[in-house]
Amino acid sequence: MSTQPDFSSMTSRELLTYVLDHREDQEALYAYLDKRHAENPNPREYEPDEDVSAAIAEHLRAQQLKDSG
Repeated sequence: MSTQPDFSSMTSRELLTYVLDHREDQEALYAYLDKRHAENPNPREYEPDEDVSAAIAEHLRAQQLKDSG
């Protein structure tokens, strides 16, 4: 009998890896989706013909601020 990992202490990347390795574990999937939603509660979807350069530039600025701070 295996012990369930502590999903709340895992990063999104760790959770994704776990979910992909344990596809039958719905609790892990829900924990991953909850974490992703908490990190980005209002994701924006773009149409193929939209210019996304401003969104990419903003994302890169935010990442730089996050990484430097």
